[in-house]
Amino acid sequence: MTAPDDSGAPAAPGARPSKPMEVAVAAVALAGFAVVFLLARGIELRVETGGIDPRWWPQVLGATGAALSAVLLGRAVVGAPARREGVQEATRDGRVRTVLVVALAALYVVAWPLAGFVVATPVFLAAGAYLFGGRGWAALLAFPVGLTALLYLLFHSVLEVPL
Repeated sequence: MTAPDDSGAPAAPGARPSKPMEVAVAAVALAGFAVVFLLARGIELRVETGGIDPRWWPQVLGATGAALSAVLLGRAVVGAPARREGVQEATRDGRVRTVLVVALAALYVVAWPLAGFVVATPVFLAAGAYLFGGRGWAALLAFPVGLTALLYLLFHSVLEVPL
């Protein structure tokens, strides 16, 4: 039996430790961040400044993510699998939501150039909120519109990044 949580109900047991999962997740993260780094190096510049340029931040993020992922991969390969109390076992519903959110993200990447940031982003955010349980007007309207406005203001107006 597990110890009760704050509500007095018994807490759900944690997911079983899984070395293969830890290795796989770290390896996928390492590969993904390496791709980010390599793609960032290919960003074309109108003017070569020799200092901080549009390639700099994506390269820093890619390199940092790859380095941290390499550390995680090393720990996953060499060390014992981490204990996972507080992490629920995977469920069919969770797997379905994972596939749906990946498909939704892919659709967003396709829709952004076609419909534009201001149209595609609130639709993506509202669909994501609905997928993960948001049902009220705040989750389905205020959050997507407000976050889109904030991102547009930050990137387009303040940082002058074309969206």
